Amino acid sequence: MGKRENRKWIKVLQNIGFTIFMAVMIFLILTTAQSRITGREPKLFNHRIYVVDSGSMSPTIKVDSMIIVKELKPNEINKMDIITYYGHDKNSRVTHRAIEIKNNGESFVTKGDANEVEDPMPVEGEKLIGKVVFSIPYIGKVFRFLNTQLGMVVLIILVTLWIIAPLVLRRLKKPNKYVA
Repeated sequence: MGKRENRKWIKVLQNIGFTIFMAVMIFLILTTAQSRITGREPKLFNHRIYVVDSGSMSPTIKVDSMIIVKELKPNEINKMDIITYYGHDKNSRVTHRAIEIKNNGESFVTKGDANEVEDPMPVEGEKLIGKVVFSIPYIGKVFRFLNTQLGMVVLIILVTLWIIAPLVLRRLKKPNKYVA
């Protein structure tokens, strides 16, 4: 393969990477917008999206990671699964490892990977949200920023530039046939 062919493949791979990146960003933006409009947690196909606020699961799941939690029934959880559940009230969520399962999911003994001891109280099965199936480190910072007024303004400006910039560049590249 010549240099010209290599450059062509690099350009194709860059375009594919950019398209995938934009698709993921659009998905995240739409999910966040849906959540803000409905007032509910971001959810898609029985999966919920959360941003990790504490280091209790480090190094497995870092602070500011985005986690995807598959909704499951208590009897579908296995020992050592990382689970997310409601904390002391419906407004708090906790993500810890299930180190023991009692009575087929009636309750769970949990522990954060970074913690020395297990959590003081077993988690009741009805508080279970589901099992963590995926995590993306640090993307939570983007979510937090997009939830601010400044973040929304920056997002609108970037999307506008993304739409307008190619039009302006095309216009600048065309020769002006009206110039004497």
